Amino acid sequence: METEQEHNQRRSTAYDLDRTISLSDGIFAFALTLLVLSIGVPEIPHSASSAELWTSLKDRGYELTSYLISFAVIGGFWIRHHRFCGTLKAVDGRFQVFNLAYLATIAFIPYPTQVLGDFTNPAAFALYAGAIAISILVSFVLGEHASRAHLYRQMPSRAEQAERRIDGGSVAAAFILSIPVVLLSGVLWPGYLCWFVGANIHRIPRTGRLRKH
Repeated sequence: METEQEHNQRRSTAYDLDRTISLSDGIFAFALTLLVLSIGVPEIPHSASSAELWTSLKDRGYELTSYLISFAVIGGFWIRHHRFCGTLKAVDGRFQVFNLAYLATIAFIPYPTQVLGDFTNPAAFALYAGAIAISILVSFVLGEHASRAHLYRQMPSRAEQAERRIDGGSVAAAFILSIPVVLLSGVLWPGYLCWFVGANIHRIPRTGRLRKH
């Protein structure tokens, strides 16, 4: 039968985990909401015609593109973090510190999003790609700590851990690699291509295995 001390410990553990998840969801929601501020309102007179307004809105195309990219990126981070937290049985002090560091990188994303939307040059691209790469790397550290501290309800197998590392590593490598690619080429599209390939390259071996079966 569970003792009072064990009961209090279990309640404290559940409380710490719930508070950590609540804070995380709040930061993600804040970052997603803040992204819309990266899209500027057209600076034209209130008496401007519809044609002038449409022209001004078209000039905001890069800002809208960077907003959509960041919304997808942060949304993807939240899905992964949500699934990750659902596998945990507890959190410890180091986990909370690493998680706060990770949330700091998430909250920062709206800033490089606005810079990329306003300037659309290699320097702005490098700032954005670097920020996303740091988020991925900190997320990797968070997962590694959870594994070493046995914070999972059910420890993932070695194969599952290896797949997670390859998945995160390929995406982080793509963002890091895109920086010199864009800086050397002077154009942005090769960098975006690196992101797309990095986000999907880990699916190729998996698809091959499915075909064999």
